[in-house]
Amino acid sequence: MNTRKIITVGITVGVLWMMFGCSVAGRLQRQQMTASLSQLTRAERQERQQDYRPQVVKLQRDSNTFFLAPVDTLADGERVMALQIEQVTVVAKMRSIPERNGRVVLDFIVTLPKQLLGRSRSVVITPILHKPDESVALEDLVIRGGRFSLLQERDYWQYETYVERFRPDTEGREAAFNRFVKFPYPEDVRLDSLVEGRSTVTYYYSQAVKTDETSKKMLVTLQGQVLAVDDSAYRLPPSDTLSYVVSSMLSFVDTVPRYRIKVIDKFVTVEDRNYIQFFVGDTRVVDTLGDNRQQLDKITGLIRQIVEQQEFWVDTITLTAASSPEGAYAFNDRLSQGRAQALKRYLVRRYGRSIDTMLIVRWVAEDWAELTTRIRTDREIVNRDAILELIAEEKNPDRREQAIRQQFSKEYAYIRSVIYPQLRAVNFRYNLRRKGMVKDTIHTTELDTAYARGVELLRKRKYAKALYILNDYNDRNTVEAHLSLDHNERAMELLATMPKDAVTEYLRAIACSRLGRKAEGREHFLEACRLDGRMEYRGNLDPEIAELLKQ
Repeated sequence: MNTRKIITVGITVGVLWMMFGCSVAGRLQRQQMTASLSQLTRAERQERQQDYRPQVVKLQRDSNTFFLAPVDTLADGERVMALQIEQVTVVAKMRSIPERNGRVVLDFIVTLPKQLLGRSRSVVITPILHKPDESVALEDLVIRGGRFSLLQERDYWQYETYVERFRPDTEGREAAFNRFVKFPYPEDVRLDSLVEGRSTVTYYYSQAVKTDETSKKMLVTLQGQVLAVDDSAYRLPPSDTLSYVVSSMLSFVDTVPRYRIKVIDKFVTVEDRNYIQFFVGDTRVVDTLGDNRQQLDKITGLIRQIVEQQEFWVDTITLTAASSPEGAYAFNDRLSQGRAQALKRYLVRRYGRSIDTMLIVRWVAEDWAELTTRIRTDREIVNRDAILELIAEEKNPDRREQAIRQQFSKEYAYIRSVIYPQLRAVNFRYNLRRKGMVKDTIHTTELDTAYARGVELLRKRKYAKALYILNDYNDRNTVEAHLSLDHNERAMELLATMPKDAVTEYLRAIACSRLGRKAEGREHFLEACRLDGRMEYRGNLDPEIAELLKQ
C-alpha cells in the first residue's frame, strides 16, 4: 500500500504487449507524449504574485497557499527553464533560493499535455534531491484523470462496504483490500491538485527541504510514470537537472581567528578533596577498608603528577583532615589531628621521603562550615532555615549538635546518615610557583578555541549550536547566526551597534526585506553597493534583495 507499488510496475510479456500494443499507455509510447517541467524565475514569480488572471487557481495545502497556472512566456522576454522529459531542453539560468531557519523551498511547475493524462490515467511525478552521498526522493505528485479517480473511489467504497458488513480480521482485511482496490492511494503524496487549461494540465510543486553543510548548490531531477486503468504503464525517462543555488549568509562569515587575553600567574594553587575511611575512634590508615585503596591511589597519583612535572616548583602541600560533629568536640579534635598525621606518615612511606618537608599537616575538629553549606543547598531538609539559624546562634559546638538532635530529630537522622559522612574528608592544597617567572603575573594572547568552534558550526549550517557559542560575542558572525535562524529583529539590534561597512549594510538590507521594511532596506542595499561595488552583483543573485528592488 505504499508509493513504491505505484511507481514500480513489473514488466511481464503481457504487460509489454499492452504497453506497445493496443493498451491505453501504449498509445502514449507510439505518440512520444511528454510532460514539461518548468522552473519559476524571479520575474515570473513576481508576476504571478501580482497577476490574478482567471486561469490562476489558489489552493490551500497544510496551511500553505499554492498558485497554479499554465506556463507563459514573460512579457520582458526573460527565458525560463523548460525540461521536456523525453527530449530534455534547458533554456534558463540557474535560480537562487533563500535559506531561512536551516531550510529552503524548492518549487517548480509541472505542465502536462491533456493527451498524456487522459481521463483513464494517473501520472506520478517523483522529484529526486541529489546530495553528495545520497539521493532523496521528495513527495510524489499524483495527478489523476477523472475516470481513473472515479475507479479508485469505487474500489475503496467496495472495500469499506465489505469490511463494514463482514468485519474480517487483519489478515482478512488485507486480502479484501488486495481483492477490491486495484490502484491504492499512495501514502505521503499530493493528490488531485489539478488545473486544466485548453490543452494542458498544470501543478505548482513546492516543498521545504533542510539544508546542511553540502547544500550550497542543490540538484533536483524528476522521474515519472503513467498508469492506466487497463494495467498498462508508460515510464517517463529521467529528466535533466534543475539547479538551485542556495543564497545564505555563509559567504559573509568572518573567518579571521579571534584571540583572547590570558593572565598567567606566578603562583598557582591546586585543591583536591578525598574521603578516607577509618574505624570508629581510630586513627590508623587501613588501605583495605572500604574504597580506601582507590582513594589512596588517587592521592599518591596526583602527588606524583604535580611533584614530577617540569613547569612549576612545589612550595608546600597542605593536608587537612576533618571529622563530623558526633561526640565531644575535644575528642574529635584529637581524632582529626591523629588521622592527619597518620595519613602523612602513610604517604611518606609510599611516595618517598622527598615529600616529607613539603607536607604540612592541618586538621579541623568538626567541619561546621562545610555542614552549613550542605544543609543550605539540600532541599530534602524541611526545616533547614531554622537549623541554620540555630547553628549561627549557638557558639558551643557540643550544645549546638545536641540542640539539633533534640529539636529536629527527623532532620538530624537524615543529616547524620547522609551529610556527616561527607564531612569526614581529607583536603589537599598544592601551592605551586612557576619556574623562571619573575613578575607575579604576565599577560599573553591565545587562540579563542570556543569561538573557532562556533564559526565552524556556523559554516556547517548548524545554526542553533553555533548561536549557543557565538551569542555572547555580539559580532558579525553572531548576526549571521541570528539571520540564519530568522531572528531578524535581534539581528537589526546588533547591526545598529556595529561600524558601518558594505557587509553590515547588506545584512541590514536582508533583515529589512524579511521584516517588510522595503524602503529602509533599499537604502541599506544601495549604501552597501556604494561602499563595495561587488555587492551589486551579489544582490542580483539574491531573491531577498530582489524583493527590495520591486517597484
